[in-house]
Amino acid sequence: MERWSIGNKWLVLGLAIALVYAMETAPSPRLILFILLYLAIDLTALLLQKTVFRNVMHGLLIVYCSVCAGYVNPEFALLLPPIAYETVRGTGPRIVVTALLAIPLLFLEGTLATVYAFIAALSLFNGILVRRLLLRLSRQEEQLDKLRLDQEKMRKQLNGNREFIRASEYAYKLEERNRLSQEIHDGIGHSMTGALIQMEAAKRVLHTDPAGAEKLLQNAIGISQESIERIRQTLKNMKPPVEQLGIHRIRNAVEAFGSRSGLQTSVVHSGDLEKITPLYWKVIHDNVTEALTNTAKYGSATSVQVEVRVLGKWIQAVVTDNGRGQAKIVKGMGLLGMEERTAAVSGTVIADGTQGFKVTTLIPYVPSKE
Repeated sequence: MERWSIGNKWLVLGLAIALVYAMETAPSPRLILFILLYLAIDLTALLLQKTVFRNVMHGLLIVYCSVCAGYVNPEFALLLPPIAYETVRGTGPRIVVTALLAIPLLFLEGTLATVYAFIAALSLFNGILVRRLLLRLSRQEEQLDKLRLDQEKMRKQLNGNREFIRASEYAYKLEERNRLSQEIHDGIGHSMTGALIQMEAAKRVLHTDPAGAEKLLQNAIGISQESIERIRQTLKNMKPPVEQLGIHRIRNAVEAFGSRSGLQTSVVHSGDLEKITPLYWKVIHDNVTEALTNTAKYGSATSVQVEVRVLGKWIQAVVTDNGRGQAKIVKGMGLLGMEERTAAVSGTVIADGTQGFKVTTLIPYVPSKE
């Protein structure tokens, strides 16, 4: 836009010089000097970085051209419109500027007046166009700033999810270690201690009472076999059941919601829930909680059902109530937050208010090739 305005001014300057040569057979050196001074002031304004100083130079150019039009050559008046509209930069009071630029028409005559009117109209059109371009640029900058904020928000959310995963994994490991330690101490440890006592007793009576020693050894063998079987069962049960991986937490949240709100609630699930990662469980839990909150506030429902299913390529979480629904879904902060949260894991959220209110969270899942 800067080059466009400069091009317009110098085009008008060329036209003014052409008119001078057309009307005068030999322009005076004095006229050439004033033209060069105009170019020097214009170039100086172009080199200035601050808008305030540049506007001061433009104001000086307006005064300079006005004086030159009155005392040197009337063709200098042709330079006034492009300078004036460039000074307001398409954002100032164009009506006032247009009214002021109409004053020279009272003093110009003939072809010069027609050319001046044409240049003023062209400069006005250029100013309007520049204004629109500036507004469009401003909107694009606002959108870019919004995208930057969204990107920063997504980055923080992603970091928060990573922290949640690390914290969840650490807490799970601590709980599992504590459970195994307690189980080994209370069960296997006591059994092995009993077997050791039996063998020590058998050793003492081995020569004096062989039959009693054999019985004691047989008891120790039985206790040891029972302990070995318990160790096998403990190792088999080391992997936590599905409920401990996320569905139990959602069921507790839904039941707590039902107790607070008085609504009937139910939770169903199907598919291999072990394929749902801790991050996916967090997204599902947060979306289910938000959907339940919206049901309590706006749904006028008496019951709500939560379904978690693992399909072929999708993980699906559906919250359905029997409320009044809504034909046209208006996305508030809650639904927008659900969409942003799900989009962070490449998923999507579908809201349907035709029969009650139904919110579906879909997260893509690509099964591993075995």
